[in-house]
Amino acid sequence: MPASAPSTSPASRLTPWHWLGLVVSVAPLALYAFSPRAKDLELYFNTARAFLAGATPNQDFRFEYPPYALLWFVPAAWLGGTLKTFIPLFGLQLTLFDAASKWLLLSEGTRRWGHSLRAWAPFAVYSVASWVQSVHYLKRYDLIPATFTLAALVALSRRRDVLAGLALSVAIVTKLYPVVLVPLALAVCWRRGAWDSTRRLLLGLVLGVLPLVPLSAFWPWWGFASFHVERGLQVESLGASLLWGAHLLGLVPDVRWEHAPAAYELHGAAAEWVKDVSRWLWVAGSLGAAAVGLRAVRHRVPERVEDLARLALGPLIAFVVLNPVLSPQYLVWLTGVAGLALLSGSRWAPAAIFVAAVMTRGIFAGSTYDTGIGAPHAVLLLVRNGLLLAAGLALVQEAWRSTSPRKGLHPEAAEAPGRS
Repeated sequence: MPASAPSTSPASRLTPWHWLGLVVSVAPLALYAFSPRAKDLELYFNTARAFLAGATPNQDFRFEYPPYALLWFVPAAWLGGTLKTFIPLFGLQLTLFDAASKWLLLSEGTRRWGHSLRAWAPFAVYSVASWVQSVHYLKRYDLIPATFTLAALVALSRRRDVLAGLALSVAIVTKLYPVVLVPLALAVCWRRGAWDSTRRLLLGLVLGVLPLVPLSAFWPWWGFASFHVERGLQVESLGASLLWGAHLLGLVPDVRWEHAPAAYELHGAAAEWVKDVSRWLWVAGSLGAAAVGLRAVRHRVPERVEDLARLALGPLIAFVVLNPVLSPQYLVWLTGVAGLALLSGSRWAPAAIFVAAVMTRGIFAGSTYDTGIGAPHAVLLLVRNGLLLAAGLALVQEAWRSTSPRKGLHPEAAEAPGRS
């Protein structure tokens, strides 16, 4: 019989100082929610208003996101009849998800390290990253699936399998990328409790997608996939950054930086070739990283949340950094999980993710992003992508080495939870 999950000790409960820290971290973002900057928020508002007026997505208008994304846009669009009112309402909605993510990081930090300063590390680093990324963090909806993904990992570590499946399922139908974690979650449940635990996880996954059944009767929600198949080589992706760097050096002259419908892309014969190669590497790399995680689970079941987080980061980073599309908000997908990974083990890989997230803001500051970035910003972009790639490789290598009979998931396997 599998052992039950460790219970929360009194020393791991949040103190008034923790709650004060949470308020101090969230408050600046709540204020930023009132910034009139629109960008993608205008698209969210227009699609939600069209939906409320009776239009059908992917039939009467094109909708480029998975179906639950639109449902998250509807409350603020319904309450606020204009874009001017939608912006702060949706921003405040995202602020609630920000608070939930930070509460989870604080709770898991104190659960692992009690009331020591070390327990604050995931929350503190994540808070700084959220402030620096605010222009993407609180103006695009990626924080919603990222929070559900974080909650799924925490629930899985506490053996709340139905809740883990439900949270993961909602995240997938909101943004799709968390689908790379389904094999890992299934493997963990199978190794813990064979069919019983797996059945509970599957129940949660099914409950999360169940609303798609009635939606399918009038909404061809699967049409969003065709939009992404048609996308080109986005300028911030790993392949594009290498190609643009070669272009600036004069090695590949036939490269054009152009504004496509959804993003800025590189066009030209070389860009098409890099895009095709990137797609194959993206699929192979994501599957390979997931397979290494499954191999690690087969040899040793991850019991602590940081163990799960470190295994989850492998396929997540591969999905992000090898993708031919790497929008700035994609870093939001990684930072919450990286915060959990800071709880123990080697810190440099999750720390590199946070550094990369902070650097992303600098790619736009003072750059000629509309017409093509210059050498300094191109170097910054290459370093950012290099950090992500190095962190992903390090975590996949760590998972591979953990299958050795003399190695665990990290060198601190003997440390007891809750030590202050």
